[in-house]
Amino acid sequence: MSTVITDNLTGKTSAGNVTITSEGGAATQSLQQGLAKAWTVDASSAAGNVGDSLNNSSFSDVATGRTEITLTNPMSASTDWCVTQGSTSNYPYNCKATTSTTHRLDTVNGSGTFSDGSSNGQVTGDLA
Repeated sequence: MSTVITDNLTGKTSAGNVTITSEGGAATQSLQQGLAKAWTVDASSAAGNVGDSLNNSSFSDVATGRTEITLTNPMSASTDWCVTQGSTSNYPYNCKATTSTTHRLDTVNGSGTFSDGSSNGQVTGDLA
């Protein structure tokens, strides 16, 4: 087995196109398409803290149970990218892209009322 040590990968046909073969060898996938473009762990803007994150520049407490996250590097021009959400202290309610650089994570309590808590989120799609 060989080991490749590098700082950059560049596609041969197109610089931004690197394809990998599936574990079983039957399929291929674009490496760039399969990567999370941003993630957030334990975000609680009401408390003013974030456990850890990637590609996020700021967190805003929009309202009770509603956190808006601004990305450092924007997604494609449309809002057709995916935000998935989990919560460690409440229930995930709504997560959506609002612009190419922002998305919202909303949480509710057991009664379905917006409630501040910690959220985890992941963004997938195309970077601009």
